[in-house]
Amino acid sequence: MAVAIERSIGITPEPLNYEGVLTRIPEAVSFASIEAETAGLAKTPEGKFVLTYLLANRNLLQPILSDLSSISPDLLQPIGGFSYNPERSIDNVGSAVALYITQKTEEIPHLFMRTEESARWESVGDVDQPIENGERFAIIDPLDMTHGIVNNNRVQTTGIAIYDRQGDIRAVGIISLVDDKFLFVENDRGTFHVYPEFPATSEADTHSDTDTIRMATLTRRMQYFQDIPFLSNGGARTMDAGISGYPILALHHNMLDTVIDHVKGSAWYELVIWARAAQALGLPVSDKDGNPIDISAVMRHVIAHHEGDNYRIPVVISRTPEIHKRVLSLLKPQDVTPR
Repeated sequence: MAVAIERSIGITPEPLNYEGVLTRIPEAVSFASIEAETAGLAKTPEGKFVLTYLLANRNLLQPILSDLSSISPDLLQPIGGFSYNPERSIDNVGSAVALYITQKTEEIPHLFMRTEESARWESVGDVDQPIENGERFAIIDPLDMTHGIVNNNRVQTTGIAIYDRQGDIRAVGIISLVDDKFLFVENDRGTFHVYPEFPATSEADTHSDTDTIRMATLTRRMQYFQDIPFLSNGGARTMDAGISGYPILALHHNMLDTVIDHVKGSAWYELVIWARAAQALGLPVSDKDGNPIDISAVMRHVIAHHEGDNYRIPVVISRTPEIHKRVLSLLKPQDVTPR
């Protein structure tokens, strides 16, 4: 079963440009559908959608991202977004994959979809349906950490979560686009099924809680750690990845200790995809003061109010409760006002 998931079929578009990638989407989705069915992991329509989406994106983008120097300039061309993190053409590949899958999906009624870069929910299948009629809501980050590509920082993933109107998760998944790590969680009649079930064995398993904290945050957040001697004086080894898919996979594989955005955590997609996946794994997730986060309530708010980047909940995610408690205690001396 695992072999069918972990192998790479090596769909490499020629040429390696945006149009070349788009022309291979039907083939990538077709292979992914076969892989998902062969694996036998997904039991629900939502789970099959999530797994097919993850594998199709891996089939398309992993061969490209395995050699960043080979990527066509048009894939990295900024097409919008913020100056410090512009949206690029390659970000649209995952959105195109999701749209293609929705055109083949008939088992999920009244499905709405929204990607990180989109400004609103889009009705799938039912033309011009109001969002009040929605029963399932797919949230997608097509290519997480795109800005790392131009810095030769290979931490790219894609993630997807499907919720119902009550804000309950139906399925969520993350897949690395640079190595073989992936995570798939399905809610089948109130029971979570997680694959892989246990963290992978690695040399990092021997890491002691008294050692240096292995931390993921954003480089632009580092100024807020200057008043915390332990973290600013070598107490932390830092990955520039923020609250994103790659650190969640690293936590699950015991390769990272904590993920922090205690300044400006984005409830939109960061919480509803990455943090919700961490919760499903049983990892400690809280705001910067240690309060639990009700992501079902967050999701209901996102659906009702079309909230985007202006909805903020500072967040901390850790590998163990002991590490989480320690990190929160280190953050307490800091007086941070979100910008």
